[in-house]
Amino acid sequence: MAVDYLNAMGVGAGFDTKALVTAIVDAEKASKQATIDRKTKDVETSVSGMAQLKSSLTTLQTAFQAVDDKRDFNFSSFSNSAPTQLSAQFDSSTSEPGTYKVTVSQLAQNDVYQTTAVAEALEVDTYTLNSAVNASGSVEFSYGGLTYTQAFLTDSATTMNGLVAAINSGSAGATVTAVATNSTTFTITTDAGSDTQMTKGIIGGTSDGSTALSVSTADTTAGIGASTVDQNGTSAATVVIQVGSAAAETITLVAGSTSLADLVLGINELTADVSARLVETSSGAFRVVVEGPEGSDNALTITDSVFGLQTTNTREVDTYTLGAAVTDGGSASFTYEGTTYTQAYSSSSANTIVQLAAQVNAASGITVAAVSGSGVAFTVTSDVGSDTQMTKGTISGTTNGSVALTISTVDTTVGSDGNKIQGAQNATLSVNGLAISSATNQIEAVVPGLKLDLMEVSASAVVLSVGRDTTVAKAAITNLVNAYNTFEGVIKGLTAAGSVTTDEGDLKTDSEVKAIRSKMRSFLTTDSTTPGNTKNNIMDIGISLQKDGTFSVNQTTLSAALTNYYDDITKMFSANTDDQTALGTASRGIAGDLVNQIAAYLAFDGVVKLRETSYAKTTLELTSDQKALDTKMTSVEARYTKQFSTMNKIMAEMKSTQEYLKTQLENLPFTKSND
Repeated sequence: MAVDYLNAMGVGAGFDTKALVTAIVDAEKASKQATIDRKTKDVETSVSGMAQLKSSLTTLQTAFQAVDDKRDFNFSSFSNSAPTQLSAQFDSSTSEPGTYKVTVSQLAQNDVYQTTAVAEALEVDTYTLNSAVNASGSVEFSYGGLTYTQAFLTDSATTMNGLVAAINSGSAGATVTAVATNSTTFTITTDAGSDTQMTKGIIGGTSDGSTALSVSTADTTAGIGASTVDQNGTSAATVVIQVGSAAAETITLVAGSTSLADLVLGINELTADVSARLVETSSGAFRVVVEGPEGSDNALTITDSVFGLQTTNTREVDTYTLGAAVTDGGSASFTYEGTTYTQAYSSSSANTIVQLAAQVNAASGITVAAVSGSGVAFTVTSDVGSDTQMTKGTISGTTNGSVALTISTVDTTVGSDGNKIQGAQNATLSVNGLAISSATNQIEAVVPGLKLDLMEVSASAVVLSVGRDTTVAKAAITNLVNAYNTFEGVIKGLTAAGSVTTDEGDLKTDSEVKAIRSKMRSFLTTDSTTPGNTKNNIMDIGISLQKDGTFSVNQTTLSAALTNYYDDITKMFSANTDDQTALGTASRGIAGDLVNQIAAYLAFDGVVKLRETSYAKTTLELTSDQKALDTKMTSVEARYTKQFSTMNKIMAEMKSTQEYLKTQLENLPFTKSND
C-alpha cells in the first residue's frame, strides 16, 4: 500500500502526494505499455501456432516415411512345407515373391576322429578274517561312514554271503561291489575316479561270541583313472593336425603328461578350427573325439602314433564267383554302379574274366582284379570312406550261349575307416533346379530374403513360398491419409480468418504458412513425379478429396489397386528407390517428395526455423523494451515524488506562516476580538 509519509507525520500540505505521482506515472506509461503488451501477446500466439504447425508437419512426415522407400513395400508372407527338414529365416524387407523348390541330397559334415578307447582300472581291496565266524559269532564291517552287521547264519560261508549282500544293498558313500570268495574272505571293488586309493573299511565282531575278529587287507588291484593315466609311458608324445590345405600345427605333450586329458587340452589350444572333448563311451572306458570344420575342403590330416587318431583304412574287397566257367559261345556281363561291362567268350574262360576285369578297371574308379588261374572268380576292391558296405554288382550272361550264369558274392574284407567315424563333405542341394554345393548347412544369398538351415536330406522337394501381403501396405497408405487429414485440420485452424462462429487462427496473417498448406495438398492432388504405368496419383487408387479439404479412402478400391497394380503404387510413392539423399532435384515419388519438402521446411534455413528465430528475436526485443520502460518509469516516479514532496513542504511552510500571522493579527490591540 502506497504511504504519503509527509502527511503521515503531519507536516504535509494535506493532499496525497503518492497518489498524484502514481496517477501521473501510469498515465505516462500507459501508451508504451499497451504497445509492448499487444506485441507480446501477438508473438506468444505466433510461437504457439508455429509449435502446433511444426508438430503436425513432423507427424505427417513420419507417416509418409513409412512408404518413401521401395523396400517399405516389401510386405511379404512366407510358408515352408517342411520346417523340420529345412529351417528358413525370413526377412520381408529383402524378400521377393516367388516359389522356391529346394531338394537337399546331402548335408555338410565335418571330419570326426576318435582315439583308441582307454579303460580305467577299478580298485579291488581284499579283506581276510583271522578265523571263520562260528556259532554265536557275528561280523560287522564299517565302510563309508556306515556299519553293516551280520549275525551267524548256519555256517560261516552263509554268514559271509549275508554280510556281502548287506553291503551291496546299502549305501557306502560310493559305488562298491562286494564279493565273498570263501567263508573268511571277501573283496570290495570301486571306481575310484582317480589314482587315489580307496578308503579302507573296518572289521569288528567276534568269531564265536567272545573271540574278537581281526582282518588283513590287501590292495589286490590299484585304481587308475582312464582320463589321467599317461598313454606313452615315460616318453613324450607328438600329434600333428592339418585342416584342409592350411598349415599343419603340432601338439607336443611332454613325458609324464600324455593322458587323454592332456591331449584334449593341447588340441583345444590350437589356432586351427579343431576341437576335442573327452567322452565316456561305456562304463569306465573313455575316448577323445576330435572334430574339424564342415566342408570337403576342410578334411583333417592327423599324424599320431600314440593315441590311435592316425589309422590306415581297411579297403573293402568283394569276391564274385560264377556258377560255371564261360565257354565257347558264352559271355559275361557285370553291372556296377549303373554301368554294364560285357565280355564275350575269348579263347578261354580265364581270359574272358581277365578281359572283363580290365574293362571295369579302365572305366571306373574302383579296383578290379581277376583271381589268378581261375576262369570263374574276380574281385572288386574299394575304399568306401566309411564302415558301410560297398554296393554289390550283378552278373548276367550265359556260360555257353544258352545256360544262364549264376553268381555267389563274398565280402572277403569289410571296409573300415578305422578311428575316423565321420567324413568331411559339402552340403549338396538344388533350388528350382540350380545345383549348389556349400561347405556349411547354413545357406545365404541363394533365395532373396531367406537364410536356409539344412536339417535333413529331403526325399522330395521342400517348397518355400514368398507371397505379397497387401494388407500391410493398405494399412500404411490409410495411415498416411489419416495423418494428412489431421494436418489439414491443424493448419486450417491456424490460418482461419475468423468469423462470428469461428476464432481467428494464430498464424492467419502468415502467407508462408498458407503456402505450406497449398504445397502439401498439391502432393496428393497431382500426378506423382514418378508415375506408374497405369496408376499415377492417389486419386487412381481409391482416395478422393472432400469439400472440407480432407481425403477419404475407399478401402475396396484401394485393396483392388494393391492386388492388381502393386508395382505401380510402389513406384508412385517411392520412385523405386531406397535411402535417397536430400540433395539434388531427383524425383522421389509422392512420399519421397513430400518427406523431402517437409525436411526443407524444418531445416535451419526453412520457413519454420526462420519463424522460430524471428519470434525469439522479437521476444528478446520486447523483454528489453519492457525492462527499459520499467527503468524509465522508476526514474520518472522518483522525479515526480521529489517534486511533489518539495511542493508539499513549501505549501506546509506557507500554511504555518499563515497561521502565525493570523495569530499575531488576532492578538493586536483594538482588534475585534480584543474589544
